[in-house]
Amino acid sequence: MSIDLLIITDALLQHQDGLQCHPDVLLWQQQLAGRRCSWYECAAKNPLGWYSALTECAPAALLAAASSSIPVGTRQVWVASPYHAQLMRDAVHVLPEGQLAWTADDAVRLCAVLNPLLAEEQMQLLNVGAALLLTCKKALDAYPHSFAAIAGHKLPDRHHDGEDGGRLDRLLSELQMLLFQHPSMERHERQESDINGIWLWGSAEWPQLDELASRHIPVATRNPFLQAIADGRSARMIISDSARLDELLQTGSALPEMVILAGDGYAAVMKKSWLPGWGKPDWQPKSVKAEPALLSMLQSQL
Repeated sequence: MSIDLLIITDALLQHQDGLQCHPDVLLWQQQLAGRRCSWYECAAKNPLGWYSALTECAPAALLAAASSSIPVGTRQVWVASPYHAQLMRDAVHVLPEGQLAWTADDAVRLCAVLNPLLAEEQMQLLNVGAALLLTCKKALDAYPHSFAAIAGHKLPDRHHDGEDGGRLDRLLSELQMLLFQHPSMERHERQESDINGIWLWGSAEWPQLDELASRHIPVATRNPFLQAIADGRSARMIISDSARLDELLQTGSALPEMVILAGDGYAAVMKKSWLPGWGKPDWQPKSVKAEPALLSMLQSQL
């Protein structure tokens, strides 16, 4: 497998002096030094969100197309991301997605716990491998943030936009209480973080055309949600959270021709240079281009 492109979805972090590189990415800092760097605006995306943007297909639609269990009468689908949250002095902080251990068995158990309540709302939670998909027989008019926008950050303390924003708030609160009442003993035995809630994002109308199957791109990843739909055979691209990068690349191994470091509103496209590099990379954005130009450039190479 020859990798030409590496996308690290949370490699850039806000710091009091500006942007800084994620500690797990600094292991490759020497290889990044001296590369030609172009800066782009970039909305927060987790690995599934990046794959969705490159294939121009809603995240939930990608998961739904990979499932054979969509209930008859489904009109809308959502990605349901589990999260662990910590109560801080004045906010609730969500654990970064890459640091949350998650398996298909965890997904099956969560469906069993939450579906009795969801059935009252004409909804059903399905697992697609380790990924979770919420199906709705009546579409929700609500517009929550993407999960990438809250993972590693504060849980929003305002109501969701849309006519059904209040209904979505109530539903998510009820699911939180249900999870509190049914902790996973298996996760406790493995000394893994509790699941405090799920976050709905990446919605899509359903059903959709069969052409979704033709949009897939081979990609290597260790993100459980993207792994549910991605085919790593003949992959020339890696999409990874920083925390899982060492599962795909050995420390000190050569980086691909193009590396994209994304996070906190920006993406740095770093390409190899013929000249030898020295010093440390500069993580401060310069001459920032719009995000559509970045996606167009990547799609033309895939």
